[in-house]
Order: sequence, then structure tokens, then C-alpha cells
Amino acid sequence: MTQESFVDFQNVWLAYNDELLAQNHFAVEDINLQVKQGEFIAIVGPSGCGKSTFMKLTTGLKMPSKGRILVDGQPVTGPLKISGMAFQASSLLPWRTTLDNVLLPLEIVEPYRSNFKQKREEYAERARKLLNTVGLGGYEDKFPWQLSGGMPRSWRWITSCPWAGCPVLWRWARTSRSRCLRT
Repeated sequence: MTQESFVDFQNVWLAYNDELLAQNHFAVEDINLQVKQGEFIAIVGPSGCGKSTFMKLTTGLKMPSKGRILVDGQPVTGPLKISGMAFQASSLLPWRTTLDNVLLPLEIVEPYRSNFKQKREEYAERARKLLNTVGLGGYEDKFPWQLSGGMPRSWRWITSCPWAGCPVLWRWARTSRSRCLRT
């Protein structure tokens, strides 16, 4: 790993099971890639080329069959808490306002859950700033059915945000043809 790399793939191979590994049938082969802090990359390719697999490896949702992955200088040994995903479908709860949908991860995921009631106003202020960042300032009290079709797509990444600086590793599953990694 170079001193500047935040994500470092070193000769990474992945077979999805032991049978495929024994047959030397790999989903991804010999990935060597370094991504610096603050760098943005996009992985583009046809369906089945390994875009999602790459992101699963990066975030620790899949472990490599061969090779090594480091994130922030540490070996990836399981799911990373610094990653978030925003899916193509918005998955909004229709009975919750825009602000409440953005706050939902904080209500259910530790360490935020245990102090959510005490810090709700602080979290709500941060959420309002994030909504403003994506052009949705003033829509905090609207329900999903009151937003135009494109609005939920404009802020979907906020709900995937780990909230500790918003996201360090971010996957946007916009289409089957592109995956984005922001470090």
C-alpha cells in the first residue's frame, strides 16, 4: 500500500464458492487498485462483469478468495461501518416525512440509536443541512407522495449515510451499468 492509498486491492481474486474456486472459476481476477483519500472512481461495464462484486469486496460484504484488501490502512475482515449504499429504488416509508425518512437510520442503528431521543434536534439540524445540499431545503415536512418523481433520487444517498462525515465509502446502485466509489 502506498502511504496515500485509502482503498488498496492487492492481487484480489474472488470465487463465489469452494466448488468454483476448485475449478479456478472466478468472478473477479487479479484486481490491483489503489484509490486515494478524496478520489472518486466509477466502475462501468455490462451486467455480470463484477461491478457489484467489487463493491461487496471493498465494503467487506464478501471476502476475497485470494489477495488482500486494505481500507484506511487496515485489512478488510468483515463489513465496514464506514460504508453506505443507496439503492435504485428509493425505499421511502410513505407515512414518514422527508426529514423523518432521513433520520430513520439513526433511530435504528447503533451507536446513534441509544442516544437518538437526546440528540434528535442535533441530528435533525444535520439532516436539514444535507437536504439543503441536494436542493431539498424546505421539503423536510413533506411526505414521499408529495415530492416530484426525481426528488427522492436526489437525496437517496443521505439515508445511506453513516453520519460520521457522510459516507467514506459510498455505493450508488443507480443502474446495473455503473457503480460509484467515493472515498
